[in-house]
Amino acid sequence: MILKGQLHTHTTYSDGEMTPQQVADAYKSLGFDFLAFTDHDHLLKSSYPEAVKRVRSDLLIFCGVELTVHSSLGYVHVSRVVGDKDVLHIFNHPADYDLTLKKTIGCIEEVAAQHPLDAVEVTNHGFYTPEFDIEEIPYPKVAADDSHNRLGCGRGWVELECERSRDAIIAAIRGGRFRNGFAGKSASRNRAAPAMQIRLA
Repeated sequence: MILKGQLHTHTTYSDGEMTPQQVADAYKSLGFDFLAFTDHDHLLKSSYPEAVKRVRSDLLIFCGVELTVHSSLGYVHVSRVVGDKDVLHIFNHPADYDLTLKKTIGCIEEVAAQHPLDAVEVTNHGFYTPEFDIEEIPYPKVAADDSHNRLGCGRGWVELECERSRDAIIAAIRGGRFRNGFAGKSASRNRAAPAMQIRLA
């Protein structure tokens, strides 16, 4: 079974503009099969886990959090996506930190010493950032939206063929058994670009 999924979204339980239900409805309308809520840890409302459980959707839902991780180069974000028994950690949007490529690689190594890392995003708000899709960053590279509103939904995603379960999806991503999809060709916000599939991660 080929599953289309989104690994990075925000809701009104941190700094997003849509409720968890509205986010799920938006991704369902775009043909997604699974969705991870990853609201910010430092903004998170205490009722967040219960709000995620109340979502009614055919989508397979992951409850996650975007962690604020401090490094010698400043703070960065790592998504913690929780499965049934397994957990996935993704280093988020490296383009956001305004670091040279060498410093970005060093930062990822430093963060990996503090937290288990399973993958690195190669998108900035859903748009492809190819400068980080390189062998020198030795992790599977995922596309994700980091959506905060309806306009940000459906720009970058992952597709994989596996059992429809949270832990099977996590295992496939950790093992690099997926491909990325983009609604635009780069981080230049070319919203009119046709959908594009790129190489296996």
